[in-house]
Amino acid sequence: MTGNPTPALGFTPPSAPVEVAARATRFVLPNGLTLIVRENHANATIALQGAVKAGAIFDPPGKSGLAAFVAAMLDQGTRSATAFEQASKVESLGATLRFEGGLETVSVSGNMLSEDLDAILAAMADALRNPIFPPDEIEKIRGELVTEVRIAENSTASVASRRANELLYPEGHPYHFHPGGTEASLAAVTREDLAAFHARHYGPGNLVLVLVGDLTPEQASRSVTAALGEWAPLVSVPPFQVPPSPAPSSTRRVDVMKPGKSQADVVCAMPGVARTAADYDSAMMMNYVLGGGSLSSRLMDTLRDRQGLVYGVYSSLIGGIGAGPIQIRAGTNPKNAERAVNAILEQVTLLRDAGPTEEEMDAAKGFLTGVFPVRLETNTGVAHQLVSAELYGLGLDYIDRYLELIRAVTTENVTAAARRYLRPDTCVLVVAGDLTGSNS
Repeated sequence: MTGNPTPALGFTPPSAPVEVAARATRFVLPNGLTLIVRENHANATIALQGAVKAGAIFDPPGKSGLAAFVAAMLDQGTRSATAFEQASKVESLGATLRFEGGLETVSVSGNMLSEDLDAILAAMADALRNPIFPPDEIEKIRGELVTEVRIAENSTASVASRRANELLYPEGHPYHFHPGGTEASLAAVTREDLAAFHARHYGPGNLVLVLVGDLTPEQASRSVTAALGEWAPLVSVPPFQVPPSPAPSSTRRVDVMKPGKSQADVVCAMPGVARTAADYDSAMMMNYVLGGGSLSSRLMDTLRDRQGLVYGVYSSLIGGIGAGPIQIRAGTNPKNAERAVNAILEQVTLLRDAGPTEEEMDAAKGFLTGVFPVRLETNTGVAHQLVSAELYGLGLDYIDRYLELIRAVTTENVTAAARRYLRPDTCVLVVAGDLTGSNS
């Protein structure tokens, strides 16, 4: 993101709406805020989804978890309202409004009656623009975040996943640490850190806001401009990007001892693909065949159903503005951990070398084209898809093109993706559990 929009000094009409696909309208306010509206008058409700480009990828060295800390403080007091008053304004209307820090963005979500749109937008605007970071609330939130870290460190699955990313991405890379931070990094965060991060990253040009439901684009434009039109742009907008990270030159293996745990968790991780990549859909289908298809996947069929090695196994592909990891996770008896590792690598190798079968392609396409319409059955589901489409430049007609895009993926496309992204010889392996006496 480059360039700085002209500040809005008063109520200035947004740019002319751009119609993209049926009922979807995109505005850009003079201060840089992006607003997307889609009408659905089936009932008198509105779903709000938003993304602030202020996630953990912007955490400074030694302060991992700072972005999540700031997000958690947005509803803990502003210049005009205490935390209790903020909550009361929303709850008294029977509405919801939540903020949650993530890896790349801070998500904003809400649901309300259409008649309460202006009130919820006012509450959201106050939280985004005017947090005051009260010292007593800071310590309360710090305690909650530290507790979440301690709970994660007691879980073999979470430990294995976090350590895998730390091995896969070098220190200093935005994907190295978990967005929730560590006990040490959270303890190092000061009130000044919170305020400085907010001042640097929270501005209208960093906000994508989507409204879906019982309203017209013109109504939405007026309401959002009234609530957020005078929010001054940031002086300098940090670029929304993640640097590439080279794949390991050889396999890296770490065993994490967790005494007393009856289950061991295995993670095999490899660099993945950005959501903006041209072959993302092929890689997504590759992941579905490997382990993303749950009971119908190769990993589940082979490791659990046929060999009885694991309690459960699946793979995930996290594609964002940068190439997130491909992670294969399995829970097993500690005595079977080494066999599970070898079985995972064997299946990864087979898919990389031979690609999927036609039957696997049919199953993957059937699932992916079948589940997508289900995700669009609610206003919230539609809004979520529109936020992603805007963030990653997919186009507001992505919802309408999705089925065509999936059906166009060929077996050759998926085979090429497997050969490009599956690296069994240069992956990261982490096993966490009570490995005393195991064969690992």
